[in-house]
Amino acid sequence: MKAEIKQLTILGATGNLGAPVTKYLSRLGCQVTAIARNIEKAKQIFGDDASIRIVYGDLQNLSSLQKALQDTEYLYLNLSTTATDIQAPFIEEREGIANILKAVNPKKIKQILSISGLGAFQHAQTPDIAPLVTNVIRRQGHELLKKSGIPYTILHCSWFADSFVIFQRNKTYAVIGNTKTPIFFTNVFDYATKVYNALSNEKALFNEYPIQGKTGICHVQAAKDFFAVYDDSVQIKIVPTWILGMMSFFKKEMKPIKLLAEYSEKTSETFLAEQYDTYNDLGNCTMSLAEYAEKLKKERFYDYLSNLK
Repeated sequence: MKAEIKQLTILGATGNLGAPVTKYLSRLGCQVTAIARNIEKAKQIFGDDASIRIVYGDLQNLSSLQKALQDTEYLYLNLSTTATDIQAPFIEEREGIANILKAVNPKKIKQILSISGLGAFQHAQTPDIAPLVTNVIRRQGHELLKKSGIPYTILHCSWFADSFVIFQRNKTYAVIGNTKTPIFFTNVFDYATKVYNALSNEKALFNEYPIQGKTGICHVQAAKDFFAVYDDSVQIKIVPTWILGMMSFFKKEMKPIKLLAEYSEKTSETFLAEQYDTYNDLGNCTMSLAEYAEKLKKERFYDYLSNLK
């Protein structure tokens, strides 16, 4: 990121990953404008951080987006979707992006950066396996970005080590899906650094990157290694996909998790980051799982989550 680039607008700043990414971007030196629909939740998360300004905006309310984005030059999207119906009338990562593109000021906007899943990266596709619905939807949103003519950077992420903290409940972390093949875990700090380095970076414009750690490790072992440092009282449990299927029958919010588990069992992650110049263009990985767990523990970085439960 060039020294003169300080302002960054973020949509999706209060989400599970959006919140910690925003916090680290603030620490890295960005003056952040966080566009939020729930202002009170945003205040709970970011507290009195002077480098994060919170303004109202709703992806489904075009006039609110236009007001919030009128002066934005650099925009980062940390949107997510749990939609399982591709025909749904409004999905954040598709219709939401369409509204964003209508709302940005064409005389001001210089770059749009967006998080994505590794499964939505075209070079990570498994041709003989039906794609995950959420990845199909993401690619539809990506096409809107690409056709807009606005310089874009799409960051396709592997699993985040932060998920161990975010999704553990009552001292238990549940492993779903593929428990055998390696995952190249990234983390929010390294990812935020790559977002930071992509800002106004000519190599990153009109480009897509796979975001991965360098070491592949199976999900169960990764969780054990992480919690051995972060909190050794947390238990690791494997949840079979058939149980998720039963749960999704009674709770519709479980269906996206079931579909993700089924998809991950049929696929394996390929290491692509070096091949597509992620480290050369956006910066290297800096920490192992254990080192990152130690960092989070020492900083008490995720203490804010207790205020949201």
